[in-house]
Amino acid sequence: MRPLEALKISIRTIGSHKLRSTLTSLGVIIGIGAVITFMVLGGGFSDSITGEFDELYSDAPTLLVQTEIPVPGGFGIMYGTSPIYTEHDINQIEAIQGVDFAAPWGIIPAIQTSYGDKKMTGTIQVQATTPEMFTYENFIEGESFQQATNQAVINNQLFNYYGEIKVGDTISYTTDRGTTTLNITGIIEEDFMGVPPAIYVPIDPHYSISVETPRGTNDLAYPFIWIGATSIEELPTVKDSVTQYLTMESDASQLKGEDEKIVVQTLDDLIAQIVDIIDQVTIFVVGIAGIALVVGAIGIANIMIVSVVERTREIGIMKAVGAKNRDIIQLFLVESTILGIVGAAVGVALGLGVGWLGTNLMGWPMVYPLDWITIAVIVGIAVGIASGLYPAWRAAKVDPIIALRTE
Repeated sequence: MRPLEALKISIRTIGSHKLRSTLTSLGVIIGIGAVITFMVLGGGFSDSITGEFDELYSDAPTLLVQTEIPVPGGFGIMYGTSPIYTEHDINQIEAIQGVDFAAPWGIIPAIQTSYGDKKMTGTIQVQATTPEMFTYENFIEGESFQQATNQAVINNQLFNYYGEIKVGDTISYTTDRGTTTLNITGIIEEDFMGVPPAIYVPIDPHYSISVETPRGTNDLAYPFIWIGATSIEELPTVKDSVTQYLTMESDASQLKGEDEKIVVQTLDDLIAQIVDIIDQVTIFVVGIAGIALVVGAIGIANIMIVSVVERTREIGIMKAVGAKNRDIIQLFLVESTILGIVGAAVGVALGLGVGWLGTNLMGWPMVYPLDWITIAVIVGIAVGIASGLYPAWRAAKVDPIIALRTE
């Protein structure tokens, strides 16, 4: 039997059982549709984050120092907030060649914040730092604060939260030591997903967390350091020097826990790390969605076996007029492959449609995962062929004499 003839017969057979063929392909459609949807959403989320970083910090020669802590279950990354980077460490880093500034970054345990008659408990972070922290920040309005003042910079997440807040207004925060009122001098742009509403205040006089150092002194200590290099060309050398100091000679190397790790990262490192986590989560979810493909393959195989039983007399007639086993196998394989291809094509279209809807609702860029679309089509064809092998072999083994006696 010529392949074109087998194709025509298969299409006619599928067309004569439209509802059953549609239900048979449903498992493949759902499986591939789910895979493509998650890849579009994962790609859109990833591009959204990296795009925001690139837009604001593409030319910023900066490093972030923080402490990586063990993750329960071992999946993902967590960073600690223990204050292990002392004033001594800050001064030593500032003395390294190529370092422009080292801005300490601490968290003040605020209980409540107030703006006018609006009060908020939790949610809003109060962070202490130095004006150098804002060297590469984009000010929507105003400017940085001055040290040793009750001035503050807020991010636009807080601006969005409180609504009409503006430069020159006052805002206050409350700790167990009392309430402090601040004059707002600037609003910075921080549109990254996961960044909370924040108030930035000067280290002096607002931050007072200190630790006893290995050198026997009592120093102010911070959980993070924001470092600026003198140029983008100096950044790799500065990163190596800072890493060597912090891991070998610093107070932090002795103050950190045994399972904790000091990490010095460029913005590219941070972006790569975020993208890697998103990719891992996406692959995990796609793996779960792939179970639907297995169900789809079983569905096609089941229907093809039923089809062999229903068409036993037809198979017998074909063999009686000269059809060979390979012709029967070819006929059933073509039929199951068509079901797989149709399921893959509809699944890809469905996945792109749902993905487009999701990215538009979330405000993420639309991403077309061409490699995964190609894989989906190949998987659809493979599912069709694999699920049709046994039914085709079973059809080829039908005895024509017994088949012709079948009613």
